[in-house]
Amino acid sequence: MKKIFCFINGGNGSDWFNVLALCEDGHCLAQHVSSSEWWAKIDIGVNSDRQHDQYKEHCLDGYELVWIDDPANSAELAAAYAKNQELAADAALQEIKK
Repeated sequence: MKKIFCFINGGNGSDWFNVLALCEDGHCLAQHVSSSEWWAKIDIGVNSDRQHDQYKEHCLDGYELVWIDDPANSAELAAAYAKNQELAADAALQEIKK
């Protein structure tokens, strides 16, 4: 079972919130622009069934959605983000080799 970290990635202090779902393996599975934190949790699937088809497709052995209130201070999210950056670097190298 994989953890999928859901968190607000920007927009605090504005009328819109960018919410992301980042799997512990580094893959970004979903994102949405929401009008509030309350809606962000619904839009990303924490408090609804939205996005779950994408989550099931990626996490064949199951998944757990974890809401992160403080993304800047989450060690688990930081590890997932580091893996995300490794995936991005690998993809960029593959493009260069083409």
